[in-house]
Amino acid sequence: MTTHAPTQERPKADTRLVEARRALGSEETWMKLAAPVALILLTVVFGLLNPRFLSWPSISTMLADSAIPILLALGATFAVSLAGIDLSLAATVALGSVTMATAYQSGMPLIVCCAIALMTGLAVGAVNGTFIGWVRIPDFIVTLGSLSVVMGLSLIISQGKPVAIPERALTALSTVSLAGIRVNFLIAIAVAIILHIVLFRTRFGTHLLAVGDNADAAKAMGLKVPRIKLAGYMICGGMGGLAAIMLTSYIGSSQPATNTDYLLKAIAAVVLGGVSLFGGRATIYGPVIGAILLTFLQSGLTLLGVSAFYSPLVIGIVVIAAATLMRGRK
Repeated sequence: MTTHAPTQERPKADTRLVEARRALGSEETWMKLAAPVALILLTVVFGLLNPRFLSWPSISTMLADSAIPILLALGATFAVSLAGIDLSLAATVALGSVTMATAYQSGMPLIVCCAIALMTGLAVGAVNGTFIGWVRIPDFIVTLGSLSVVMGLSLIISQGKPVAIPERALTALSTVSLAGIRVNFLIAIAVAIILHIVLFRTRFGTHLLAVGDNADAAKAMGLKVPRIKLAGYMICGGMGGLAAIMLTSYIGSSQPATNTDYLLKAIAAVVLGGVSLFGGRATIYGPVIGAILLTFLQSGLTLLGVSAFYSPLVIGIVVIAAATLMRGRK
């Protein structure tokens, strides 16, 4: 019996080798590995160019800086999974920050102010989802219009002036660390875990991906397509509201001006994370790693003394390269 064992194991080994080669040659595999592999390579390169890049204080700071891009990338993932996009996401952050500061000025408790910021994001998402789902206006037009409306509301309400919120409990979100990791990053990761469960372990998540894959087929199956789109865009807006709380915590005051860099990073992280731009296929870990990758890239360039003017250029090139890799992927 022992003499026949090697000959029986050889076919199995050959089969595994063929499967491994097939997996390595698969576009799907490389799309899933693109962000993690790029993050490792980028970390190694920047670490060799400047050893300070790999010091724990530097890494901890960069992870904290990635909290807001992670939250926005998670929100954008739900919109893109529906074969859509939310161009108003960065403006939602500004409006949430302004409504939070306005509530604080009127004497409301901090927890209520944070809830108002979150509800502001949900409200913007609800408006977007209603027009996209029921009125059937293309997502690009709806969110482009809401971008201008939300941006205008932020400036009208605040008169363009930031409001300081000197609350220790709020600033602690961005300054306090647990086991060497900032709380805001831990919150972003916790939100990512929850949204992963929502997207891949619930009936709603299955229906959302089905609608993104083929809305007509989903409707023929009896799914409430407008209602699912409404929920998806509300989650996207809610992430904008949560990011507004994080931003206000980070800078200690409201931020009435829209920072379009947040929108660029969110979409870039989604593309790098392997989420299909045609809807129906997504991951949660991919956009999270994509957001961290972009933050590391920006911080690494700054550490090397590269002008901040080059950051949008580099991020844009990375986005186009990633989109080119996944062209035609459904």
